[in-house]
Amino acid sequence: MRAAGIGLGILVGLTGAAQAHSPVPGIEGFYVGLLHPLSSPAQILLILSAGLLIGGFPRDRVRWLLAAFLGCSFAGLFWSGGDVSDTLAYTVVIATSALAAASANRLFPAAVGCVAIAGLLLGAMSVPDGGLMWDRFVTMSGSLAGLNILMLYLSGCVVVLNERVHWAMLPVAFRIAAAWIAAVSSMMLAIQFAPASTVAAL
Repeated sequence: MRAAGIGLGILVGLTGAAQAHSPVPGIEGFYVGLLHPLSSPAQILLILSAGLLIGGFPRDRVRWLLAAFLGCSFAGLFWSGGDVSDTLAYTVVIATSALAAASANRLFPAAVGCVAIAGLLLGAMSVPDGGLMWDRFVTMSGSLAGLNILMLYLSGCVVVLNERVHWAMLPVAFRIAAAWIAAVSSMMLAIQFAPASTVAAL
């Protein structure tokens, strides 16, 4: 937890500095990248579903899931597939959050797969559309840091609460939260296929 506290201090310090000006000329994009994972509903739902899934496992397995997320989010930055459709993102959210809601501790390989795919998609969604190579690199570095810090704290909070709060309904509450994420993602996925007139009426 000490390392987590240091990481939070670094994140707060960096974002605080971004409010005034960049302490190092040329890395303003890093601060933009830090907040990029929160820029769309699909990304937010992917992060929440993967965080709840990872946090539902014992601590000795959490590190492997976080490592899979880190590696795949990094690989996603170089994924030639480029654009990630919201349809694909919401489908992965439904699968990931459904697995978290099922509290499927025996399905560890499936959890690794869902977390890896979520990380790959989030990494690919963090690639800037264009610009100079250095600017793109700086922004992608910020996105990678922001993604993995968010995942570390979200899953870490779930793990710590499960270990320290001795309330029988707490695991049920996390499963309900995961089920709600799946429900919201299902609605968002349905909107993708709805006629334009129906979406306009909503």
